[in-house]
Amino acid sequence: MTDSTEIKDLAFGQCAPPAVKMRILEQMAEALDDQVAELYRRAAIFEEEEFVLGREVEERQTEINRLMLKLEAMRAERDRVIERIESISGEAAALREEVFNGEEEVALAAIESSSAEASTGTGCADVRPGTTGDTMRDPMFFRRLTVA
Repeated sequence: MTDSTEIKDLAFGQCAPPAVKMRILEQMAEALDDQVAELYRRAAIFEEEEFVLGREVEERQTEINRLMLKLEAMRAERDRVIERIESISGEAAALREEVFNGEEEVALAAIESSSAEASTGTGCADVRPGTTGDTMRDPMFFRRLTVA
């Protein structure tokens, strides 16, 4: 693009009538006004794009915030499930321990009763689960054979 001083030098370097000079200056001013108008349009386009991008950022930020809340809710639910798992596992372990202790007591009672019977000599020939007799003497896991 030619500089305005170069155009002035060309126009005024020759002996041009003042009307021509005025016409050239007027055209130069109009050209500059056209450039200004074009720059205003570009600035308006930039402002419009800035507004659109700002709206898009806001919309995406809203979506991000919604997803963050959903993520936090999922984490909280996961933590509740893990706490529930630990609680149930603890209950199961306590129940197993209680069963183990109960079986141990039954086994000790059966041993004591069989040793008491052996010392008195009143043993049964064959003690099987489901037969008549003391349920405390019935074996829990394996059948015992006793000599009659």
